Amino acid sequence: MNSELSPDILNRLNKFEGILGYSFKDKSLLLTALTHSSYVSEKKVNLRDYEVFEFLGDAVISLIISEILIKTFPKAKEGELSQIRSAVVSEPYLAKLGRILKLNKFILLSSGEEQQGGRERDTLICDVFEALFGAIYIDNNYSIDVPRDIFNIHFKNLVIRDIKSGNIPRDYKSILQILTQRLFGKVPEYRFVSAHGPEHKKIFTMECIINNEIKTSGEGKSKKEAETKAAKEAYIYLKEKYKDSLTNKNKHKSNNSETEKN
Repeated sequence: MNSELSPDILNRLNKFEGILGYSFKDKSLLLTALTHSSYVSEKKVNLRDYEVFEFLGDAVISLIISEILIKTFPKAKEGELSQIRSAVVSEPYLAKLGRILKLNKFILLSSGEEQQGGRERDTLICDVFEALFGAIYIDNNYSIDVPRDIFNIHFKNLVIRDIKSGNIPRDYKSILQILTQRLFGKVPEYRFVSAHGPEHKKIFTMECIINNEIKTSGEGKSKKEAETKAAKEAYIYLKEKYKDSLTNKNKHKSNNSETEKN
């Protein structure tokens, strides 16, 4: 362990291990998983930030979620499982799981990043959550068993409940694109409208434009979030407006399939 580490940081690591229910054999791995690049730059200490662990943890979590889905929904189709997995490993959902562990309270940030609200930012919490599982994976000699057990103890039942109740994010930009291609043979366009508020609490407004005539807008803490909300509004609008047309298309496909079988 680096001699420059303060008792406060060591205490922070120990407290988090208590919440996690796992003691790292190599505590420097946990320290890396919790360290943001801004902290390294500000303190000028010989520490690594979490970015490489994040890359690894993304794959670890995807595998764990895939196993849960296949065991829980054995009759589901590949496309359906892929959509559900995408929702569960999405930024807002993993940030939600990170907050359950109070992960945001233990991240090492620079004072500037702290003042700009980084500790509560979904993007950052999601990244650190992935890095954490990358660190656990490395700490166990690149074996999935312990990361899987830790994830299942804390989150498996919640994830299954959320999936069954529909309480998971939907990738509205992707499903809207499929819908608009089906209806119009075109994909949506997104346009920046405005941004207001202080630098660390900006609210962005984005517009979704479909077929040069349908326009919806959304607001969010990032352009991506605002685009997603605009896409959601457009998707709901189109599903209602063209529900009869979509129903007839589905019936037509079904009839064609029956004819081919006969």
